[in-house]
Amino acid sequence: MIRYNDYAAKDNMGTFRTYTLRIQGNDITVENLTIENCAGRIGQAVALHTEGDRLVFRNCRFLGNQDTIYTGGGTSRCYFDNCYIEGTTDYIFGAAICYFHQCELNSKANSYLTAASTEASVPYGYVFYRCRLTGDGTPNQRIYLGRPWRPYAAVAFIECEMGKHIRAEGWHNWGKEENESTARYVEYNNYGPGASTDGRVAWSRQLTAQEAANYTPQNIFRIRDDWNPAPSLARFL
Repeated sequence: MIRYNDYAAKDNMGTFRTYTLRIQGNDITVENLTIENCAGRIGQAVALHTEGDRLVFRNCRFLGNQDTIYTGGGTSRCYFDNCYIEGTTDYIFGAAICYFHQCELNSKANSYLTAASTEASVPYGYVFYRCRLTGDGTPNQRIYLGRPWRPYAAVAFIECEMGKHIRAEGWHNWGKEENESTARYVEYNNYGPGASTDGRVAWSRQLTAQEAANYTPQNIFRIRDDWNPAPSLARFL
């Protein structure tokens, strides 16, 4: 385990210096490790800060509250496999291209799960495939799947289990109506009490089967080269 307790208001350090672990190098694999920011519910406090490309995280646990994982770099790529990620507000945020495979996403408070800042020229941002969305167990917990930190935020949930804590509308515009015409929020074939599409915001979209078939690691990571950390998922639908 690696743990530390910096937070944004401490000595005015700001969000991006609060990390417990920062990775800037390329071609790095992290396995079987717990990374925690143990500052508590005291504002922004990052556990994992990534800026490198071709990063792989397997069987890891990321513990924190607000801003647990920051993924920087507009064309940097990260692959999370069978990881546990918890937090409160915007606990997965940033511009990187990230694929989350069979991860558990545990929301600990009424807030927002993702805050993507995907660049406009990047076709894929955060892709969650066969993940499990869990909550803190309180009867009235309500969570948004995401809100756009930048206008062209791109997030996809595909074949994920969504608990009852997921709000019917699903997505939030961060108080800016103009984000509704640029944010790229899509879902496909999710299940569970939070997956109903009846109340989803009109500016999110349900993928067709043909569209969803393109959301493989091979395709979403092809922005720089042919890196594919999960060749077994080349065709998953």
